[in-house]
Amino acid sequence: PSCTRKLDLDLSFFGFPRCPTRCQKWVENSGRADLEDKTPDQLNKHYQLCAKHFETSMICRTSPYGTLSIHFALPVP
Repeated sequence: PSCTRKLDLDLSFFGFPRCPTRCQKWVENSGRADLEDKTPDQLNKHYQLCAKHFETSMICRTSPYGTLSIHFALPVP
């Protein structure tokens, strides 16, 4: 909740995955209890995690969009 584009314009944000299993792991690792009652579809459409929640090796820095380099990347708990 404290991560925002307003504070750091170069910070990349990543939408929650639609896969229910992966999405649940993202919620668990994010430490956001307020997201536990949301569906994967709701999370994918309305919530994101910033790059600070991922190991740097999981982020493709050569992309102008700051994409996750591995489709199964998980946030660090």
